[in-house]
Amino acid sequence: MMLKNFGFGAGCGAVSALLFAVISTASPIAFPLYLVAPLPILIATLGFTQQAGLVASLTAFLVTSLIFSPLAGLIHAISISLPSWFIGYLALLARPIEGADNDNKVEWYPIGRLLIWNIALSAVLTIAGVLMLGSDYASFVDAFEKLLNELVEFEPAMFAGIVGADKASSISMIANILALVAAPISAAISSMISVGLLYGAARIVKASDRLPRPWPDLATTAMPKITLPIFLACLILTIVGSDFIGLFGRIGLASLLVGFCLQGLAVLHMVTRPIKSRRAMLFMIYSVFILLPGWPILGFAALGIADFWFDFRSRFNKPLTPSPSL
Repeated sequence: MMLKNFGFGAGCGAVSALLFAVISTASPIAFPLYLVAPLPILIATLGFTQQAGLVASLTAFLVTSLIFSPLAGLIHAISISLPSWFIGYLALLARPIEGADNDNKVEWYPIGRLLIWNIALSAVLTIAGVLMLGSDYASFVDAFEKLLNELVEFEPAMFAGIVGADKASSISMIANILALVAAPISAAISSMISVGLLYGAARIVKASDRLPRPWPDLATTAMPKITLPIFLACLILTIVGSDFIGLFGRIGLASLLVGFCLQGLAVLHMVTRPIKSRRAMLFMIYSVFILLPGWPILGFAALGIADFWFDFRSRFNKPLTPSPSL
């Protein structure tokens, strides 16, 4: 059985490496496939033990190194394989409940802590990417200027009618704006994708009856309270920090807003359970969430932050049977 698990893990690692490698083709479907590269590692870890997940990570490193270079294999390991394995490993952690009967009752690793780990890893990897672009803030901005200049050479119509110093000034201004917002937006999107991939992998493994832990009630998801002072620290850095300090604060702030947003959505799932038209209400909420990205996230995040103080779920929750799909 262990050999079979390792074999499956090796296959998942090879698939992850190929999904990572397809980005080099520059085809329209390449980037979406690249984004799901962590999924096979998560499936191997959740469904075939954390040892199988390690085998998948090692295989992905070796295959990526053979396709590209050892450096590419290392990048895959640091940015995709090992973070995915670590999240899967945490999801399978459990401990016996003190005072429980002799029926092997255990307490599984809390979903809220899994959420904050996903956010933390996304933020750290985004910061690592920033430092790869430039060792200081000036060189970081220069990286965007070089990118814009290359785009202008490829598509001269981008700045048609603007020449000389005005053109250089426009490129510099846009580069500074990108330096301000690109990394935080990337961190927020990365956090959302990593949470979505964990959910998708768990659903796939559960459908095959290989998920060791019972499916959690996601409407009870709550991040640890230590998240609030971290959020406050990031907010202070964003306001008073400059250059990289302010940028790192914005990255942390954007990542945490995603976590608070998901907690706010969990609150809505819980407090709407007694309502008969719940499904229609949730459909409208998610329609707004998808069709108007940005501002709704801030609203749901505010609800998630307020839940730390007001504990809406304890106030409104009724002893109803939770819906397994929501």
